[in-house]
Amino acid sequence: MSLARKAARGAIWTILSSMGARAIGVAGTLVMTRFLHPHQIGEVSDAVVIGMTANWATIWGFGQYTVVKGRGPDAAEVTWHATVAYMALGALSLGLVALLGGKLAPFFDAPRAAAYVPFVALALFIRRIGAIPERVLQRQMKFRAPGMALFAGELVYTLTALLLAALGHGGWSIVIANIVQSCVVVLILIRASGIASWATPTPLKWSRFADMLRYGVPLGIQGLAHGASRYWDNLTISHYFGPGPTGAYNMAYNLADIPAVQVGEQIALVLMPSMAELPPERRPRALERSTALLSLVIFPLAVGLGLVAYPLIALILPANEWQLVAPLLVVLACLSVFRPIVWVLSAYMEAESKTNRLMILEVAKLALLVIGIIALQQFGIRVASGAVGASFGITAIAGVVLVMREGTSPRRLLAGFLQPIAACAVMAAAALGVREGLVAAGLTHPAIILVAMIVAGAAAYVVAALIICRETSRDMIDLVKKAMSRG
Repeated sequence: MSLARKAARGAIWTILSSMGARAIGVAGTLVMTRFLHPHQIGEVSDAVVIGMTANWATIWGFGQYTVVKGRGPDAAEVTWHATVAYMALGALSLGLVALLGGKLAPFFDAPRAAAYVPFVALALFIRRIGAIPERVLQRQMKFRAPGMALFAGELVYTLTALLLAALGHGGWSIVIANIVQSCVVVLILIRASGIASWATPTPLKWSRFADMLRYGVPLGIQGLAHGASRYWDNLTISHYFGPGPTGAYNMAYNLADIPAVQVGEQIALVLMPSMAELPPERRPRALERSTALLSLVIFPLAVGLGLVAYPLIALILPANEWQLVAPLLVVLACLSVFRPIVWVLSAYMEAESKTNRLMILEVAKLALLVIGIIALQQFGIRVASGAVGASFGITAIAGVVLVMREGTSPRRLLAGFLQPIAACAVMAAAALGVREGLVAAGLTHPAIILVAMIVAGAAAYVVAALIICRETSRDMIDLVKKAMSRG
């Protein structure tokens, strides 16, 4: 089987399992709004971010190193060194945050979040146990088990959290559900990979650790900045607006992030080992093709989510403080346009061992994000949330400019981005036109407007994409057919 076909099958499998898992998670989260106030979710969110920050601080590219460098006769040595480093540093950072992290909670106007921090740290440490087994499976281009782990973990999390929330356990329902989810995910990953594939001891060598650090420290800084750019906005919003609006903001962000995480991130997970297997001279063309295909899929999902935000939120969330989610979702929907672009660029740069550039991009994005929110908070939470899209957009454009100097074709890269955007403009015109027509006719129920906008927008985008993005559309259809065929 060709590498492209393996990658396509892996992408399809991970996307489907991720979308199924996310559908369960989103449905559970929406039901949970009937039992929990935005204030409670905001407090748990702050505790999670404090714990995750300590976790990111000690993930120094060990997983990526295992995929890129752990091949051939060095596989066992590389994997064992990554396992030792990952677990030792995780025990240190998460142990410290379990003891001291709660002292940070009052600064974010969420003092009750302090009680959650040690248990969040426990869930994160359990999850770390499965990190290297998952990377071993990805290195072997085996994506089924990670997909099943994701799906099963999300299902168990949702059922546990809903049951406990219905019984009146408040924010603890989310914390306990996270611990249960981590246990289920790790057990599935270890069972699929086997213990010997990642926990076979070899003599520890400083030279190997030094090579890991040379490769991974820039990725570690990049990973910390990337995670911070995803979650520190929550802490900044909480500091200025309190945990109640933070809960609504977090809900809007999670909804806006669905296309990026459930499609874009899953494709990026497949691309990294695929890029590593390709000869260097073929990687620029693979990058051009990947970005065009990804844009064709992601852009309409992200733009469409922003278009239907108001009828969607009016339909699925209670008519109280949760309705603040709608205007925030309109602003934050651009996240799913820019984030997947950066992930594809990251897969390319990691395969090329050019991790310093990723570090610079992520640190710049974090700085733009935090400074932007601080500068705009005086105008309210809706305006302040615009700093998120601006920071992601600027760094995505900077990343594209960087790879244009690496042998890729500027014309093909730009066409891969601009053609789907033009098709999205046609989609937006159709969806908004249908909405205005229904309102003029007196049909204002959110369900009617939502379904009509989705149908009209989807039909318009498909037709526009087949005309405007003809080459990429044909490539997508052909690749899916090959991936689904048995021959």
